[in-house]
Amino acid sequence: MKTFWGLFTFLSVLILLIFGIWGNTFEGFFNQEATQELLENASVLAGPAGVVLLVSDILLPIPTTVIIGAMGAALGPVAGAAWGWLGLTLAGWTGYGLARWGGSRWKRRLITQEEEARFGHFFDTRGGLAVVVSRMLPVLPEVLSIMAGLYGMTPFRFGVAVTLGSLPPALLFAWIGASAEEAPIQALVFLTGLTVLLWWVFLKVTRHPQSGKKD
Repeated sequence: MKTFWGLFTFLSVLILLIFGIWGNTFEGFFNQEATQELLENASVLAGPAGVVLLVSDILLPIPTTVIIGAMGAALGPVAGAAWGWLGLTLAGWTGYGLARWGGSRWKRRLITQEEEARFGHFFDTRGGLAVVVSRMLPVLPEVLSIMAGLYGMTPFRFGVAVTLGSLPPALLFAWIGASAEEAPIQALVFLTGLTVLLWWVFLKVTRHPQSGKKD
C-alpha cells in the first residue's frame, strides 16, 4: 500500500514540476493560433501531426486542450474530435506500455507480487473508473496510465477504459476550437456521465469469477 501511494505521489510531483518549469514555454509555443497554423500548413498530415503532439504529452508539458482545440479549428469538429480521440487514446497506451513492458526490470525491485496482484485487480474493477474519469483532468491521465501499467491492469480493460475516457475531452475541445465558443457545463457533465455508465455496463457484461486473472 505504501509503495502504491509513494509511486503515485512521486509521479504526480514529477509531472507538476515538469509543467511548472517548462509549462509556460510550451504553452507559449503551442498557443491556439500557432498550433492551428501549424496543422493547417501540414495539410493532409494535420491529423497525424496532432496525434504525435498529443502522444508526446506523456513526456512533455504539451497543452492537450489547446492541441485538440486547434485540431477542431483546422479540421472541423468531427475530424478534429476523431483525431483527438485517437491521440489521447494512444497517449494513454504509451504511458501504460512503457510502464508495463518497458519498466519490468525495476518494477520487480519496487513492487511485490502480492501488491501487484491486489492493485491489478483493483484497476481491473473499481480502479478502471478512475482511468475513465481522469482523462478529463490535468496530470492524472499520465499518472494513472503509468500506474495501471505498473500494477498489471489487463490490456483489454485498460484499452476499454482509456478509449471511453478519451472521448469526452476530444469531443468537447474539438467543438470549442471549431466554434470558438465555450462548451456548456451540461455537455461536460453529460459526456462524462455517459462514459461512466458505459464503463459500468462493460463491467457488468464482462464480470466473471476470474476477473482478476491477467490477460
